[in-house]
Amino acid sequence: MASERSQPVITTTDLRKEYGSTVAVDDISLEIEDGEIFGLLGPNGAGKTTAIEIIQGLRTPTSGEATVLGLDIQTDLHKIKDRIGVVPQSFHTFERLTVRENVALIANLHTEPLAVDDVLDELALREWADDPFHSLSGGYQRRTGIAMALVGDPDVLFLDEPTTGLDPAARRATWEQIEQLPAMGTTVVLTTHYMEEVEYLADRVALLVDGHVKAIDTVPALINTYAGELKVVVHLDESTTGTEADALEATLRETADSVHKTDADKLIGVFGERQAAQDTYSELHDIGTGHSIDLVSPDMEDVFLTLADSTLSPGGELQ
Repeated sequence: MASERSQPVITTTDLRKEYGSTVAVDDISLEIEDGEIFGLLGPNGAGKTTAIEIIQGLRTPTSGEATVLGLDIQTDLHKIKDRIGVVPQSFHTFERLTVRENVALIANLHTEPLAVDDVLDELALREWADDPFHSLSGGYQRRTGIAMALVGDPDVLFLDEPTTGLDPAARRATWEQIEQLPAMGTTVVLTTHYMEEVEYLADRVALLVDGHVKAIDTVPALINTYAGELKVVVHLDESTTGTEADALEATLRETADSVHKTDADKLIGVFGERQAAQDTYSELHDIGTGHSIDLVSPDMEDVFLTLADSTLSPGGELQ
């Protein structure tokens, strides 16, 4: 698909979007390289979708600049649109057309599309090619959307929350298809609120909160820089008394580098030293019986805790 390029595929400089007094995108500067899967991670309302819609030319920035494939989004938008593919979060197509017919319909809109059956084969859709779209599972509907975006032979593919609403098996199957796209010559930009999604897919991640980029790096580098060595997670239940909960939290606060409470009845202590985490883990076991405790290795949730002082609910809300 894409030819080799020495410059970044996408650059944004101080990109900002305001709606009255609300700042949806707050001076975002990014460089996305050719052939990578780049993740924009953040809660609902963080500005992820707004940022990529500006890059796609669907929204006009209040200020700042952006280029895609070396083309300016303000002056070269027509050329850009011919070289990108987009799968929005709320994806819809012709329900009664088959998978092949939907993909072929988009292919006919391009001057040099890929062969429809080749795309179906790449995404393991040939078996469902003659099935109407409405009869497919959510995972295969999403996969069909990716096929429709790929058939135009885009250099860059934008995926907005690509697995929202899918069950775990369908989500994992969709990840396996997405991770193959760079080998097909396509740079992928995805937005998500799923920590495990960027851990599985992304070469690099930008963490967004309140429209602002908190950090950009590879997942291992972010975990190494911002996550504690371990976290101790205390799960409270209906039998946990107020006195017991207070004692558990006080013990964590005495030894942990930071402590966070969630709406899901959890106390989370982040530790930079393994021995301190293990000692606290043992001490917490001696306080009452209305709780269970886990020792958890660091991951992107710890990074988010450190940078945003919060966690994300399964639905993408801050908690």
